[in-house]
Amino acid sequence: VVTTQNRKPVGVSLVDTLDENTSTTIEEKKATLFRLTTIDGKKLNISEMENGLKFEELKNKVIILVFFGYRCPPCVREIPTLIELTNEHKDLAIVAIEVQGYNNEELKAFALRKNINYNLISSDNHMDFISYIQVKANWHGSIPFLLGLSPDGEVKIVHTGGVGKNALEGAYQDLINIK
Repeated sequence: VVTTQNRKPVGVSLVDTLDENTSTTIEEKKATLFRLTTIDGKKLNISEMENGLKFEELKNKVIILVFFGYRCPPCVREIPTLIELTNEHKDLAIVAIEVQGYNNEELKAFALRKNINYNLISSDNHMDFISYIQVKANWHGSIPFLLGLSPDGEVKIVHTGGVGKNALEGAYQDLINIK
């Protein structure tokens, strides 16, 4: 449940807030918190880490987690670049969650029309994860909203707003080169 008491001050990122106000141990945090299902039925098990998120099925990959909407012009403009990046970089996984209300069937049809080749998830049955990200990243719902995770799962990029091809390619390069 998202409450105003859980909101972090503006300007504080997910990286800064992951461990605040918690008494859980590292072992407890490694337990799966969320199970997301893509439109093609693939399961993604996600656990919380000290400074990020661990996608069990996407180990050792750079992850770009995008919250987008099918009616959002900047979101739709990013789709060809996300497709291209997925084709070019086998060590990259894009996970895009549609937040403007498409159910799985509508999102499948949208994916076919746009030739989307990356992980797509409907917000149906995943509001707990969306609420979690809203609280942890101080995200107020503006889209597109992007989190960039290094191969070890650490959140390194938090960005609201459209991003061009050069910026997305640069973000990928920054994330893959983190040691």
